[in-house]
Amino acid sequence: MPDDIVKYIRRIDSTKIGDRVNCLPPFFSPETHYLDVADSMYYSTLISFRHVIKVLCDSFMSKKIGAYNVDLFMFTNSVSSPMGPGSDSEAIQIKFGNYTTNLVDSSQFGFEPLLLNGLEKVYCYLPSMRGEEPDKRHLNQFYHCEAELLGNLDDVMNLVEDFVQYISAGLLEMDNHLFILSTDYEKTKSILKTLANLKRFQKIKFDDACKILEDNDADKLINYTKHGRDISSAGERELMKIMNARMPIWLTHFDRDRVPFYQKPDPDNKSKVLNADMLFPPIKESSFGGEIIGAGQRQDLAEEIIESIDRQGLDKKPYQWYIDLRNHPRYTTTSGFGMGIERYIAWSLGIDDIKMVIPYPRLKNVKTNP
Repeated sequence: MPDDIVKYIRRIDSTKIGDRVNCLPPFFSPETHYLDVADSMYYSTLISFRHVIKVLCDSFMSKKIGAYNVDLFMFTNSVSSPMGPGSDSEAIQIKFGNYTTNLVDSSQFGFEPLLLNGLEKVYCYLPSMRGEEPDKRHLNQFYHCEAELLGNLDDVMNLVEDFVQYISAGLLEMDNHLFILSTDYEKTKSILKTLANLKRFQKIKFDDACKILEDNDADKLINYTKHGRDISSAGERELMKIMNARMPIWLTHFDRDRVPFYQKPDPDNKSKVLNADMLFPPIKESSFGGEIIGAGQRQDLAEEIIESIDRQGLDKKPYQWYIDLRNHPRYTTTSGFGMGIERYIAWSLGIDDIKMVIPYPRLKNVKTNP
């Protein structure tokens, strides 16, 4: 990590907070939450903590790997949130002039065309909006650090591992902030230090993960459908518990029809895809854990995209441009990932609810001020 970044983080850590006392988040009350933002030491400390995470993301992407930051659109006709038949992921539609469009749920579709124009890596740190029911794992507006690069699944997984270690190493310089915000300071410091120096990230294929859960009488944590399977968030935690995972692990090669249509089918097994989720074991038994980063290799053949769209019963019209892009003379394989910022923060601080690590949570059907 560059010395100037380390010095900057240490300066923020020593000057932007008050007394070194543990400070739990206030109880969330939608109507009076703005007063907690105005008065609580927790939120003033959280803001500088979030600021440093943004600095670390920019430093890694621009200084370490040479990616370009892209300021993208905030609404789109082509959402990436159709996650396969039966998914609870929803687009948020808005009326814009004479047209109905959607708030952006991911920046991926804006990135891919840019990589045909001489750029090797692009990234952003922007809000994403989704319409599913909010809970301790889901906000209707959350922040995403997303990147897309020329390369395959292995390339993007290697990049993600470096990224997670870089961010975690940077947070170790935030000693005062971790003391104030973390629900278990000593454990948080120990886990971040181990993660920052981890030599190998464990990988497990989705089929093997399902078998482990089934063999341990935890098959109720697997969602079985006629289109394939997925593992619930409770199932992710149980899997890591059974595996005695102390550090994040990769879960790879999901069932094809339970993931987005743009994921590349595995050439060795067309019922699987080239994707990977990074699962984080909770720092404490009751704190946040599970999937925090999703990565994948993109479909590179127009006919395979059409096949996946048809298999999932989606309308091709909003994605015709995406299909046509594969016939561009400079088209090449790309892969990408997205990290949920609030999920990573909640995990690192041992907090169980992601709405407590964003200053202004936006929750469907919940009226807030402002």
